[in-house]
Amino acid sequence: MNNKLLETIVKERSLKNEKSVAINRLLVILLACSFDLISYFEIYSITQIKPTAITLIADFSFITFSAGVLFFLFKNYYNNLVKYIIISFDYLIITLILLYDPTISKEGQIVIWSALTASLFLFYLNLLRYSKAGTIYSATLSLILFSLISFSSITSEIDIIPMYLGLCVLLYIGYSLTISNLTMMEEANTKLMMERYLSPQLVNELYKNNTSIEPGGKIQRVTILFSDIRSFTTISEKLPPNEVVRFLNEYLSLMTDKIFLNNGTIDKFIGDAIMTIFGAPIQGKDDSLRAIVTAFQMQDALSELNAKRNLTSSPMEMGIGIHTGDVLAGNIGSNKRLDYTVIGDNVNLCSRIESLTKYYPCKILISENTFLEIKDIALENNIIPREVDTVLVKGKSKQIKIYEVLSFQNSLEKEKILNLKLEFETALNLYKNRNFKDALEEFTKIKSDQLASFYMVRCEEFLKNPPSPDWNGTYKLSFK
Repeated sequence: MNNKLLETIVKERSLKNEKSVAINRLLVILLACSFDLISYFEIYSITQIKPTAITLIADFSFITFSAGVLFFLFKNYYNNLVKYIIISFDYLIITLILLYDPTISKEGQIVIWSALTASLFLFYLNLLRYSKAGTIYSATLSLILFSLISFSSITSEIDIIPMYLGLCVLLYIGYSLTISNLTMMEEANTKLMMERYLSPQLVNELYKNNTSIEPGGKIQRVTILFSDIRSFTTISEKLPPNEVVRFLNEYLSLMTDKIFLNNGTIDKFIGDAIMTIFGAPIQGKDDSLRAIVTAFQMQDALSELNAKRNLTSSPMEMGIGIHTGDVLAGNIGSNKRLDYTVIGDNVNLCSRIESLTKYYPCKILISENTFLEIKDIALENNIIPREVDTVLVKGKSKQIKIYEVLSFQNSLEKEKILNLKLEFETALNLYKNRNFKDALEEFTKIKSDQLASFYMVRCEEFLKNPPSPDWNGTYKLSFK
């Protein structure tokens, strides 16, 4: 977790606790002063020893100090200097009371035990400030207070050394509690922050391996998934705002469940669009495969949502683009706000691939990099990829191959899709070799396939208006 963020949280919590302490400090001293006044004017004898003017002066000094502290705190004027002044005055006033208040007996064990109790009380009160330096400072003052009172009131009735050692042990325990509380606070807030974009399994894995997400970044190979609902702006314009929010919350919750199920990391929500990372912060050997599995599960979840909302006649559709490559991954941002994210050219390329699902009639498109990582294990995971096109997307100088991924549930579906893949890619090869007439005939044989119908139109266009002689089968896109 960012140290400045933790410091801010601790400071805000310390201020709230300091206000509570200040209120109780003032109430306690007002009550004590009331008792001393009653005894001083002999209305009723509360203490064995009658208070003197010194007692009342000490009481009113403490009341003035407590009221002043409360005033500054409610003005939200609180920093380290104020904290140390408050701690110092607490110890100073208690020391003066123990030394000079005549109502506290200076004989026997009473003053020694009073000094021990006061030292521990003030020290453990300071633990509410959640400050390591403040705890050390308070422990030092507690030792000074006890030493000053005990060694100036030495009696033969009690052995000071065991009490002194006991005080040291209790002070050490208190310091350990401060360290433990700060560590627990940091871990809790870090875990809470990470659970916004990491699956519970990944968060637990990070803690099990004692791994933290440090500020900064590192080059890492990941698989990125972009998803976006088609024409959501048009759909949302027909709905009241509260219904749009309700739908988005339901939709994003469903998609998040599928992403977390496959240990994906949610980078960000951009309206209805989702950017997800597989392979950061923890890299796996099956990042590309899990991304594709997630894509199929997200499509299934959207179908269920369409059925639930009775949108089967005009269902919402989602395009998903997946790409694998090196990115800069880490906590990136300003000193006031950090987000765990990935940046780099491969992120932009993945976004372009997702946009291609608006052009090609394919729900899930993957890059050649992702295809190469899953091609040998695709069939055993019920996945069949087929080549879609070689494209040059806007803003890029390097052409890329894109593939559609299809899934099957049984051997019959598997055989059917494999046959379709073979026939389609045969036609695609003819197309890329500028044999548009034969390609059109082959595409026509499988025209029930939307992508084949798409290419029939393109072949017809190229038959009418052939591409330039240097055309190499790459289709240049003019949109993002």
